[in-house]
Amino acid sequence: MKAQLIAMLVDALLSMLTPDVLKKFLDMLLDFVEDAVHDSENTLDNATVLPLCNMIRSTFDIPDND
Repeated sequence: MKAQLIAMLVDALLSMLTPDVLKKFLDMLLDFVEDAVHDSENTLDNATVLPLCNMIRSTFDIPDND
């Protein structure tokens, strides 16, 4: 019974995941990571994490609109 409910829930969630929804979610996630990196005192993450975020944004065409 639990497996059926979980399968139904996963199917419902997957049906809601359109490319636009995924892009908005990734934009929010990347914004969170970028803000955390900017607020940290560590400069190493600025040199490693921010370029990775930029690469993800350019690869998946997710503009940084904020």
